[in-house]
Amino acid sequence: MEIKPDGNQSKNSSQIVTETISEKGATWLRLFLKDVNLGNKSTLTITSALDGATQTLTSKTIKEWKNSTAYFNGDKITLKLTVAPGEAAIGFTIHEVGVGENDPGSKSQCGSTDDRVDSTDDAIGRIVPIGCTGWIITNGRLVTAGHCVGNRAQLIEFNVPKSNPDRTIVHPGPEDQYPIGNFVTNFVRGRPETDWAVFTASANSQTGQTPIQAQGKSFNVVRSAPGNNITITGFGTDTGIDNQTQQTHTGPLSSVDNTFVRYRTDTTGGNSGSPIIDAATGNAVGVHAYGGCSGSGGSNFGERATIPDFWDAMGLDGNPPPTDECTGDIASFPYNESFEGNIGDWKQASGDDLDWTVNSNGTPSNGTGPSGAVDGNSYIYVEASGNGTGFPSKRAILNSPCLNFTSLTTPKLSFQYHMIGNAVGTLTVEARTNNTGSWSSVFTKSGAQGTDWNAADIDLSSYAGNASVQLRLNVVTGSSWQGDITIDALNISNGTVTPPVCTALDFNDFTITAFSNQDSAGNFSIQSGGAALSLQNNTWKYIAMNYTVTANTVIEFDFSSTSEGEIHGVGFENDNTLTSTRYFKVHGTQNYGVTNFDDYASGTKKYVIPVGNFYTGSMDRLVFINDNDAGSGNTSVFSNVKIYEGSCGRSATSESLIAQLESVSPILGDENEGDLAGLSIKPNPAKDVFSLHLNQYIKGNVTATIYTILGSKKARINMQPGINTISARNLSLGKGIYLIKIDSSTGESATKKLIVN
Repeated sequence: MEIKPDGNQSKNSSQIVTETISEKGATWLRLFLKDVNLGNKSTLTITSALDGATQTLTSKTIKEWKNSTAYFNGDKITLKLTVAPGEAAIGFTIHEVGVGENDPGSKSQCGSTDDRVDSTDDAIGRIVPIGCTGWIITNGRLVTAGHCVGNRAQLIEFNVPKSNPDRTIVHPGPEDQYPIGNFVTNFVRGRPETDWAVFTASANSQTGQTPIQAQGKSFNVVRSAPGNNITITGFGTDTGIDNQTQQTHTGPLSSVDNTFVRYRTDTTGGNSGSPIIDAATGNAVGVHAYGGCSGSGGSNFGERATIPDFWDAMGLDGNPPPTDECTGDIASFPYNESFEGNIGDWKQASGDDLDWTVNSNGTPSNGTGPSGAVDGNSYIYVEASGNGTGFPSKRAILNSPCLNFTSLTTPKLSFQYHMIGNAVGTLTVEARTNNTGSWSSVFTKSGAQGTDWNAADIDLSSYAGNASVQLRLNVVTGSSWQGDITIDALNISNGTVTPPVCTALDFNDFTITAFSNQDSAGNFSIQSGGAALSLQNNTWKYIAMNYTVTANTVIEFDFSSTSEGEIHGVGFENDNTLTSTRYFKVHGTQNYGVTNFDDYASGTKKYVIPVGNFYTGSMDRLVFINDNDAGSGNTSVFSNVKIYEGSCGRSATSESLIAQLESVSPILGDENEGDLAGLSIKPNPAKDVFSLHLNQYIKGNVTATIYTILGSKKARINMQPGINTISARNLSLGKGIYLIKIDSSTGESATKKLIVN
């Protein structure tokens, strides 16, 4: 289901679109979205009809929630999309609806009775949908069991209410739900000593607070041996309203060594990840992970905090939790930094893969760096050596101190950079203000830039007068060790910037890679000494390009084609799946993608497209499309490809390009692409026989699984290209509503509702 406003958005007033989603009998609902664009100020608000719980998402928080919503109790929710004045192409598609159903289970414990009692420890939360426990430690990080991590550990919930009498869980309001970030774990199944994990959680989309800020409580973790009694508090399974709600029990310690703590304390499934608490002190000494108790003996057990990797992952050696916020107040300009022996007031980022390194003379890898500094004796660089550590696609970020531009009318940034090697990745300089909001790209270079130092001269006048500006140097390495990137002689001053003359991409500097599941023929060639990419037959390709698309981003290229296929176009992407609203179609018979520029006729035509008018965000690749499902004999050439911000030499500015558009809003095609393009059920409702219609050019194996509305599987069918005729009677489908989940081996998935009457 696509949710978006009708017509063009007013520049002076907001527009509201509402939609109701209901699944009769569901105990909870959760939405998974795709093709999301909330612009800069538009919002999406979801409200539960059952208890009034609400969540408001912005373009920033929807990314943290990975294009999904919180859990909402009940079988009905209301969506309200508020489109801010003047924002275009706002909307999203509901990709999947998560539906809660009954979840019976079994219970076990130490001894003949379950002695757990209700508990309300604010530092302990429930991890869903996997059904585990997690807890906050003093530096704000969180801990759980290693076997609880993975793609089914999506959210951690605090202040969890009692469940329904039929054991179905009830979720707290969105203000108590937090999307889970990165995990650190060494977990290997069959090796209990590795069954620990440390993770982060994003700030709540409603309150802006992290779990430790909102809950106001955490566990002090110690490596000393516990006393005679162990308390386990967590969200174990149970009967009735106690199922997967917080309960606690204290039992005797059985044994302890340098790796494990064993105890006869009642736990059940769902307690995995609970803190092992020394009852005498209240300190946590490890994480619960395994059962083992019976009515007559045995012990439950978990891993101690004394395990070196576990302790290191928690970061509890007196170091404060890392932050990427800028500090200090650089207000005297010109400001110079040549990184003489150290990184000065700059700081290594906390969540990247590599650190920037201070170095003198040449870099350790032959032929990948300068012979020496351009200013002084040292410089900083990113070392790309080490398969799996330095490459491929490893990120290194260096954050600036806070820069006070209140006295500057035309601030500018200049520095020297060196990028040489057969696999140079991307250097991006980004900026933000007041330690908040998304980063905006102000400079980017990809691929080898010659054997000499190069000068960058960057206009920062849009940040003039701002009291807190932060810059960061953001590098993503290439596909091998031959990709070091070096910076020196950095300067910030008040002055003017000479507009650069943009250079075209050299395709010899990039690896040409098949995109998604669309690259059937795979035929391509690099032409004109690297200035052109030729795609033959049914071919989708991309080049790696870490680039933050801003409102001022422009792509410029020359295009020619020998004959018309289905789709010819170009666009940015941030993963390896299709997002039609990002591809600018310039030619083709299929009504697909952004079609505002679909006017190619013959010969070679130049296109200058203001990408930032249609979408923004952090991207990691540039896609080139020559879609020709019908067969062979088609060639498209993309040449002289330039990407820049605002204007480039004599090229038109982004503002003037937007002003020339016939429509500033995206004109989107209504035909899909991929195995599940054109998927439909006819007739629907059906009395008996119905047909599933598939794309006749499917590339993978497609299956259809039929479920009742409560999730009980009724049938699984292997599908064929084209029309598949199915009898409801032969599948014993009685009258009612069914969900048909269609999956392709290429990774695509879709769910359709079928009504049998």
